[in-house]
Amino acid sequence: MKPLFRIRFGLVAGVALLFAGLSVSGQAASQKQAFKVTGEYVEGCSCMGVCPCELTGLNNGCAGVGALKIKSGSYHGADLSGVKLAYATVPGKWVRVYVDAPNPSQRQAAKAFGTAVWSAFGKVEAVKDAKVSFAGSAGKYEVAVDGGKTMRFNTVPVMGGDGHAPIAHSNTHDLLNPTFLQGKTIAGSYHDGARSITLKGTNSYFNNHVNRNGMV
Repeated sequence: MKPLFRIRFGLVAGVALLFAGLSVSGQAASQKQAFKVTGEYVEGCSCMGVCPCELTGLNNGCAGVGALKIKSGSYHGADLSGVKLAYATVPGKWVRVYVDAPNPSQRQAAKAFGTAVWSAFGKVEAVKDAKVSFAGSAGKYEVAVDGGKTMRFNTVPVMGGDGHAPIAHSNTHDLLNPTFLQGKTIAGSYHDGARSITLKGTNSYFNNHVNRNGMV
């Protein structure tokens, strides 16, 4: 009986490990999903100069906020049109994402998309429903979450040598914005529980013509 038990146990264990392996492989394969978005993006951070996080790697001590207004798009086949997303982060330490979806059917896809995109900054510790306001254009933006109670920041563009177009950064590590433009955060504040960020006269990046697709 002992050899038979061993054979049966070995067979069951082998089958279990096989299915576990398939499950892990399937999960790994499904981690990245197809996306396509058009819209506008802006961020502000605590760096007094040009922030290196998007250029050369995460900067210790940086803290920032940002927002994406999606004009049209999809993630994993789900419609993202009209979705607004905001986030706050201390890169390398934590990220919190805020989702404003036009209808409940878009909410889960928007949360998954925001989590996938901004996990590049660190562990996403919270994803919350919120009212996100995204106003302005061409680098002059004002963003508010929950009417400013959770987040508020405003930015202006920084013009280049010609005095007409903002300074541009191209071929960057930013998934949504391989080319983005230079701005300045006039002022910003973020408060949610124990997390808080204050900004004044610091770095900002923006892209008023987001148009990207790929896998994330």
